[in-house]
Amino acid sequence: MPTGSFSRTEGAGSAGARRLRRLLVAALIGVAIGFGVLLATSQGLRTIRGGRIGGDLPAFYGAARIVRGGEIRRLYDAEAQEAAQKDLLPGTGGRVAFAYPPYVALAYVPLTWLPFKAAYTVHAIVMALMLLAALAVLRPALVVVRAEFVPLFAAGLLFYPIFRAVLGGQNTPVSLLCAAGIAAALTRQRALLAGVWAGAWLFKPQYAAPVAALLLVCRIDRKRFLAGFAAVACVYYVAGWIMAGWDWPLWWLGHARAFTLADYAVDRGNGISFTEIADEYGLRALGWVAAAATGAFALWMMRRSRMPAISVIAVAALTAVLIAPHSLYYDGGLAALGLIAAGSLDRATLPIVALWLLSCLQPLRSYLPLPPMTIVVIGSMWLAARSARGGELDVGSRGL
Repeated sequence: MPTGSFSRTEGAGSAGARRLRRLLVAALIGVAIGFGVLLATSQGLRTIRGGRIGGDLPAFYGAARIVRGGEIRRLYDAEAQEAAQKDLLPGTGGRVAFAYPPYVALAYVPLTWLPFKAAYTVHAIVMALMLLAALAVLRPALVVVRAEFVPLFAAGLLFYPIFRAVLGGQNTPVSLLCAAGIAAALTRQRALLAGVWAGAWLFKPQYAAPVAALLLVCRIDRKRFLAGFAAVACVYYVAGWIMAGWDWPLWWLGHARAFTLADYAVDRGNGISFTEIADEYGLRALGWVAAAATGAFALWMMRRSRMPAISVIAVAALTAVLIAPHSLYYDGGLAALGLIAAGSLDRATLPIVALWLLSCLQPLRSYLPLPPMTIVVIGSMWLAARSARGGELDVGSRGL
């Protein structure tokens, strides 16, 4: 993040560093005030400018309504989703598709006890707190986080994909918390806890599974890691079984695949994975080659000895984003982990700031040959790997 390099050098007390901290904190306060004004001045679910409040939250809120109504088998039915979201999308109609595993819908049921606008407010606050929790989890392991906690929180919340996820009803900060939890646990040589964190991430299996697979080639206690991972996976499976029957994974996978194909057709401009970029240019084979090369690079990095856990997880998580068949730009918020890892290197300040700023160009994607967030993810992954090679990361434990 932009403040990362000021944690342990003379620059920590420089006028430039102090100005940057004040600017970030002021921006954070401004965003909080702006969010309050947006809600206070809105009419129903419409802003004073006619925009819609809620972002993608209607998908989760509507799915929770279906679960609460006892119609689990219709959870992925287009008509049922549209009916559940009818009053959440004023003047637009249609639906925001929900394709997560059924236990994710169950987790959102408490929000349905609130009116939608109140639920949206609570969700946004909770997602901001998830980011705060991710930094708190990393704090014992990284000097930079201990020294710059508040500015890093401000920089993280203002990082474009995370900012959009928080205000847009998405859950990227939860993914970031899971990734941070894995890194912190491995830093303390607690493989079982790392497995629990990785298992918790199975609310997004397309990221949790590749990260867990990559970690199995690392020099960790694989049995303990797999035990923690399997324990949470079993809890999720049983929850799905109770909700929708023992065969729910097959049932869900069919709907998830259909959703991916449909969403890819209408949401291609927001995709940042190699496959999506290659398809845009009619070069699907090249996308698979790029994904394979990225996976091979990640495997090579995982096998390196003395590699700090934060770098391991940053490389693994960003690899998962790049090789997934369908990754949307807000999931590029996981690049924050790579930027934090690199933040302990003084000479990394300029590229960290450059990548942070580059993310702000994502709204211009339709005018650019490549998604800015894809470049940010690749750059953050490279910085994390570079910091590991340099051996200067402020991690309070041995490497893996």
